[in-house]
Amino acid sequence: MTTYSIGGILTVAIRLAVVTIAVFAEPAAETPELTGKVVHIADGDTLTVLDADKVQHKIRLHGIDAPEKGQAFGTKAKEALAGKVHEKTVRIVWKEKDRYGRIVGDVSPNRTRI
Repeated sequence: MTTYSIGGILTVAIRLAVVTIAVFAEPAAETPELTGKVVHIADGDTLTVLDADKVQHKIRLHGIDAPEKGQAFGTKAKEALAGKVHEKTVRIVWKEKDRYGRIVGDVSPNRTRI
């Protein structure tokens, strides 16, 4: 008669669970990406990108809340963003659009996140 230890049975059950999860798990959803040239800076956290198909996309920087044009330091914020990305090709990785229809994402010129 064969005897099995609780530890051995538990090890086999864990391995079986891991293999089952690996085989039947859905692949991770791809994160939407966009590449294009920055053609306009609206303010310190919003810009417009022109993609390869000549379609313009308004982009809001994820995690950034810069002053608006009419607020204190609004002009400085806009100039700072323009100095980093204006007329440069950038890559945007995004997950959502805001209530104004802008893409909210991470903007990267030359593989450096803004």
